[in-house]
Amino acid sequence: MASFEISLVNCPPYINSLLPTPYSLLPTPYINSLLPTPYSLLPSILYSHLKYKRYSMDLLVIESFAFTPRLGTAGEIAITAAVAGKKTGFSFLHMENPDDIRFLPNRRFQKFGKRSWKHKVSKVESILNNYGVTTLPDEFLSEKTRLTIQDYVQNAPHSLRELRDYNYNDAALGLSTVSSLIWHTTSLHPDPDKYYPVIQRLLLCSASVYEKARALILKYKPQKISAFNGRFASVKGIFEAAKQLGVEVQYYEAGANYKQYELFKKPPHDFAYRREQLQTYWQQAGMDREELAHTFYKNRRQGEGIGSTKYTSDQQKGLVPEQTGNHRQIVYYSASDDEYAAIGDLIKHPIFKNQREAVKSLITWASNQMDCYLSIRVHPHVQKKSLEDRNWWNSLNGKNVQVIPSDSKVDSYALIDWADMVVTYNSTIGAEAAYWGKPSVLLGDNIYSGLGCVYEPRCEAEVYQLLQNDTIAPLPQENSLPYGYYRLCNGIKYNYYNPHSLLSGDFLGEPLD
Repeated sequence: MASFEISLVNCPPYINSLLPTPYSLLPTPYINSLLPTPYSLLPSILYSHLKYKRYSMDLLVIESFAFTPRLGTAGEIAITAAVAGKKTGFSFLHMENPDDIRFLPNRRFQKFGKRSWKHKVSKVESILNNYGVTTLPDEFLSEKTRLTIQDYVQNAPHSLRELRDYNYNDAALGLSTVSSLIWHTTSLHPDPDKYYPVIQRLLLCSASVYEKARALILKYKPQKISAFNGRFASVKGIFEAAKQLGVEVQYYEAGANYKQYELFKKPPHDFAYRREQLQTYWQQAGMDREELAHTFYKNRRQGEGIGSTKYTSDQQKGLVPEQTGNHRQIVYYSASDDEYAAIGDLIKHPIFKNQREAVKSLITWASNQMDCYLSIRVHPHVQKKSLEDRNWWNSLNGKNVQVIPSDSKVDSYALIDWADMVVTYNSTIGAEAAYWGKPSVLLGDNIYSGLGCVYEPRCEAEVYQLLQNDTIAPLPQENSLPYGYYRLCNGIKYNYYNPHSLLSGDFLGEPLD
């Protein structure tokens, strides 16, 4: 039986009457011996009081982003909990956040400066108060803590490998700093010396977020905290602090489209967890689940941009490469993998440690084949990546190999029909190719792994046994349907935040853009 030693402070009169005073001086076993057993005989108020002493708040929403849709989603989560009768708190961390649009000098974000971010936060907090949410000031950091953070920042390593392992009070803040750095520079391998000031700003933000979140948790004792994503430097510390203090965490992220958001008990980049969610969605779906799944794949092919981005709008419908003799055509579709480049061991790639290693292996193999030709379709999004990333893909070459560059007019979906086999590492189009009746081989990890819609070799030898098999058959289309349904339908519809577009919306009538 758990000890009552901590919870007896200010306990109900019923319990006080059973104990001599001062009871704080008594050993816990002696106190327990004075209480009636079994504990189920105690008044229900005792349980309620002890629970209250353990958790003074059911949910604490912590936010470090002041732009849409982050701020609106945080407010949505807070009000939803409060309306459900949960004691809910909200705290906005006032600090320099290099990941936030308000601190980015890039011109593409200038349109978000219509209103002061402080004004927006204040308006949201006022609305939350009206719905019974307690708005909490973030915690000031002591001089000692500031000096500790300063020392951490000033001693930051000058290599990405060391930065990944550069922890703060055992919190993996260096890893999240690398993730943010990759996002800021649009490069998988940014030069740490070139971007050292950015690294230091990110570390300062990350450590400050950790300390502020830790102080909030210790002060208000929430049962659960909720915050965005968990990958970036500006949010990782919230989850690290909560986990160290034994507090339940909840991640929020975008849903299937900008009109929905999703809540996770584990990091959104944990593919094993996401696969469990996918199965739950499929099992709980209505009678129209297969129809909706078909809709996902058909809409993708028609270029309707499920989610937020249309990558095929500049491609020429039906355009494919010229035939290369009597070769079997194997098409590799690259993936935009910077989002997964610094998330630790959440994803378990079975063969190759990263996409570039997989591509190099495929090129070496194709160069030694007599009847196979490898076409590498570079993801259109690479056009927006760093010069280093673009040059890497454009430099690929080899016997029996052609590279279809990111800006090519070749139709990515017509290319599926043209191919004899499709290969991917971590791309949605692996499942799409399977849906459209092509043998599809997955070399990495993905949410659709394990559905039986793609071939999943477990070693390099198995990869090339599959690629050399000229009689390999496509897997059943029905196996790809659960993934299509999940991608089209996952998420919770907003009730209080009203999104106008991906990056525009209002919160109960208050504009946030």
